[in-house]
Amino acid sequence: MRRKLAIALLVLCCLVLVAGAVVYRLYGFRTHLTVGGTGLASHPPPEVGARGELASLPRYDPDSLSAHQVRLQGWDLRGLDLSGRLPDLLQANFDTHTQWPEELPDAFDPERSMELGKNPGLGLRALHERGITGRGVSIGIIDHRLLVEHAEFSDRLRLYEELHSFEPKASMHGTAVASIAVGKTAGVAPEADLYYISSFWMTSNPIPWARALSRVVFAELISRKKGETAAEPEMGWEMVDFVWAGRAIERLLDLNRDLPAARKIRVISIEVGWAPGQPGYEEAMAAVERAKEEGVFVISSCLRDTHGLQFHGLGREPLNDPDDPASYYPITAWGPGLATPTLLIPMDARTTAAPTGAGDYTFHRQGGWSWVAPYLAGLYALACQVDPDITPELFWETALATGTTPDPSATPPRSREEVREQMERRFDTSVAAAKERDGEEEVARLLKVRYEGLTGKPAPEVGEAEFRELTIEAMTDYTMTQAAGGEGGIVNPAALLEALQE
Repeated sequence: MRRKLAIALLVLCCLVLVAGAVVYRLYGFRTHLTVGGTGLASHPPPEVGARGELASLPRYDPDSLSAHQVRLQGWDLRGLDLSGRLPDLLQANFDTHTQWPEELPDAFDPERSMELGKNPGLGLRALHERGITGRGVSIGIIDHRLLVEHAEFSDRLRLYEELHSFEPKASMHGTAVASIAVGKTAGVAPEADLYYISSFWMTSNPIPWARALSRVVFAELISRKKGETAAEPEMGWEMVDFVWAGRAIERLLDLNRDLPAARKIRVISIEVGWAPGQPGYEEAMAAVERAKEEGVFVISSCLRDTHGLQFHGLGREPLNDPDDPASYYPITAWGPGLATPTLLIPMDARTTAAPTGAGDYTFHRQGGWSWVAPYLAGLYALACQVDPDITPELFWETALATGTTPDPSATPPRSREEVREQMERRFDTSVAAAKERDGEEEVARLLKVRYEGLTGKPAPEVGEAEFRELTIEAMTDYTMTQAAGGEGGIVNPAALLEALQE
């Protein structure tokens, strides 16, 4: 019996080692650099498009903190009865490969939503027709692997490199942000040049990232087998290492030295933020400081810490006009409070390039700050075109001064009691799920970080019940501030650029 058990354990260990080697080969970190600082160092293969038949339509829970609950990308829905499912469909993400049944609710029009979502909005296409397209300006982007052949940006892509990169195929995230910045039809600056580095700000320790990877891979495999959409796995903060963000910024700055004056990288979009105490924080901050000295604006999720500037995202209903400022409203989510004047940027109901094919697109019902940073980068490129001497400070000051005050009627007014009740449900639901997944100690640490982000104050040393009360109050205050519009306004590209030309 013992002999059989020992043999079984030996076989299991061998299988684990082989599986680990295969996973590392497919998903391991990689670095591919060009020799002369131009061209494509790699050609990541496209992601899978069609996924098969979907067994059932996911339901949208407004009290959940998950931003992407109804994910229909690639699924065949032709066998489903979607009558009576309008609330869920209005919150859906879908793409070129999504197949719809003939009968859909009247108020849901995926084709029109897709086309409207390509428009960067707020009059930008009218500026493009006037020749304000970012021509002569270069944008740097640091993100996940890119589908370099996509029609939205392939002719603007001057450099693609991988520095501590991840994923076996082109990613949704990287392909999307590139199209928001310089996309031919979806981009803010469609004629700006793009210098792109794929980098992944995680530790090279194989144990934590393999654990996170297993969540992603197996959740996806199981969901495909069942014909359902998978819940989004989360990766713990203990795995991040922003030294790679700093090195990627430094790499773009080094390459920038050899670019002609008329083609310099003027702005870098890196769709992530770092905080004191996290690995690599000092290296990332040092790289941003060097960029400031060299006249390059680094736009990240921690822009308030690196430059003292605050932005936030705007929601939009899928069928509302993207060019009309009245179509937008400040979204509600966890994040830093509006302690400083805030520039509001379109974020939700956006159509971006998809990683599944050179002509494929995805409609994202809800976005995130990752969609805001490349939008701002594209807008800064337009500003550099009309005023080559522009600085981040002048750009931001002018954008705030020329912005449009949000229309309070764009979203239904809610009482403080209603908002607080929703925040209580969100808090309790998310904490319970996180405790089960990550343990109480890790959840307590993350909650303190989020509290400090909401209030700008150190988290107090109090009991769990009191901390819950303080956090829910902070969430309620933040949400009510957003609903009122905060101090600042919706960016007005035409007024901004006109003011810079005076």
